[in-house]
Amino acid sequence: MPGELILTVDDEARIGELVGMYLAKDGFLHRSVTSGHQAIQVLEREQPSLIVLDVFLPDIDGYELCAALRQRTDVPIVFLTCRDSEIDKVVGLSVGADDYMSKPFSPIELVARIKAHLRRNRIVTSKVSQASAAVPPLPDPAVIATEHIRLYTDAHELYIDGKKVDLSAKEFQLLTYLMRNSKQVLTTERLLTHVWGYESSVDTKTLKVHIGHLRKKIEREAANPTRIVTIRGIGYKFNEPISHV
Repeated sequence: MPGELILTVDDEARIGELVGMYLAKDGFLHRSVTSGHQAIQVLEREQPSLIVLDVFLPDIDGYELCAALRQRTDVPIVFLTCRDSEIDKVVGLSVGADDYMSKPFSPIELVARIKAHLRRNRIVTSKVSQASAAVPPLPDPAVIATEHIRLYTDAHELYIDGKKVDLSAKEFQLLTYLMRNSKQVLTTERLLTHVWGYESSVDTKTLKVHIGHLRKKIEREAANPTRIVTIRGIGYKFNEPISHV
């Protein structure tokens, strides 16, 4: 993890300097830019491991930039911005961000979140690389299945009624954990700690938005979910029995 490059995109240079100072204490490399155009140049030239992104930029809206970056890379993107309404957070997560922090912020907490995202991303990347590099392919890949769903944990693939469904890294991690604990009520705290890697004090809207994305992809009717159900005041449950395959 130390030595990985983190890119900060913020129109206030002092924010980039502050983030860079705290990242350096943990051995990270850091680049700071103040515009979307510069961010894309750094992404293509240096391939950062994670991007910290503001909404207010001089040349492009941060949400638009996030969507553009997401088309070019799968690395974690964390919004860091003074826009802190619920709708702002939902929009940020919907356009491809993995996390959303509001200003004023704790640099120590930001670094902790960065470490958590990098750790999770590295685990998923490692599993996908191992599955792709296997020669010959594994004859019996790890699979979690229901009557209609097959989730291949080694190959990082999801099929519903035989049709492949694309998931982001976080969506895949979340669905895997839900299915591995089928029929169990999982608290929001447990899901956040396991999937995002940090404690339950983090804003639960992050989890809510990702659950919403999953439902759109795996439910027959996203508005009336039967596979991932909400347990009011507690958390969520994957509600289909797991088959033996």
